[in-house]
Amino acid sequence: MSSVRKIQLTGGSTYIVSLPSKWVKKNNLVRSSEIKIDEEKDKLILYGNMDVKTEINKTLTLNTQLDNKSLERTLISLYISGFDTLAIRSFNYINDEIRATIKKFSKLVIGIEIFEEDSKKIVLQNVLNSSSYPVYNSIKRMSLNVESMIYDVIKGIDEDDAELLKNVINRDDEIDRFQWYIYREVKSKGNDDNNIFYLLLSRILERIADHAVNLCDIWTNRKLIIEIPSSKMVENLTYSLDLFKRAIALFYARKYIGLNDIISTKKNIMTQKKELLGLGNSSDIATVSSSSEEISRIGLYSTDIAELAMDMVLSMNNEITL
Repeated sequence: MSSVRKIQLTGGSTYIVSLPSKWVKKNNLVRSSEIKIDEEKDKLILYGNMDVKTEINKTLTLNTQLDNKSLERTLISLYISGFDTLAIRSFNYINDEIRATIKKFSKLVIGIEIFEEDSKKIVLQNVLNSSSYPVYNSIKRMSLNVESMIYDVIKGIDEDDAELLKNVINRDDEIDRFQWYIYREVKSKGNDDNNIFYLLLSRILERIADHAVNLCDIWTNRKLIIEIPSSKMVENLTYSLDLFKRAIALFYARKYIGLNDIISTKKNIMTQKKELLGLGNSSDIATVSSSSEEISRIGLYSTDIAELAMDMVLSMNNEITL
């Protein structure tokens, strides 16, 4: 429920606004009660006595034989759910393999450090103040990393540089780190109107990064050294990169003009894919077919960013001129 209150000036320099009486009574507040105020961009968030944030302490007890993948997935879910401290306990000794998985996780995510450790317990602590690293900064870093990955895939294919392509694969973990952090922050601060768009964008960026990695896998694992239409692949991927850069720029600028131009390129992307497939022959069709699919996906996801930007821009404005 929302209400409109007028700001008043008292004492010549102090601005005050009245609080809704129902909210005051609901939170058992009286004259001289203290409330907490958080500032987030252009918003002030008030916390009554019952709503002041307290430490979130969670415990994970390992009483079954978990494989490393299951444990890592569980830790990621707990990270997204949000905690200040996470105590990981075991009735038996925590073996070296489990311990290594927990330590790998603490390095994989943003803001988590090992605070305490003994033979049967490891305590993780969130050491990052999220107000100093807002979601907007995270999504910007994430998109810049994705752009860099696509650029290096283009260069790696064009120059047949296997080491550069392997480097791109190794950078995929950084994309996951940002996405999990954004998931966690959006969950805890869902009141920001833009957070839903940042969340959706992070998912698109993660998928684009996956397709870039898939391209690297295709080109580094080729069993045959054969002539393939790499120049056409570079041309198509460069086109997709250009779409990505234009879409992401308009997303951050929150501008409507130009978005429809990007969205309307879907037909061009599919035409380019068919043209590339037509250049393959029986000896290289697997590489060409797989590569064309990954390249077209990057282009189509770029148009999705433009559509998301349009959703955001139109949701922010009550008066639209086309």
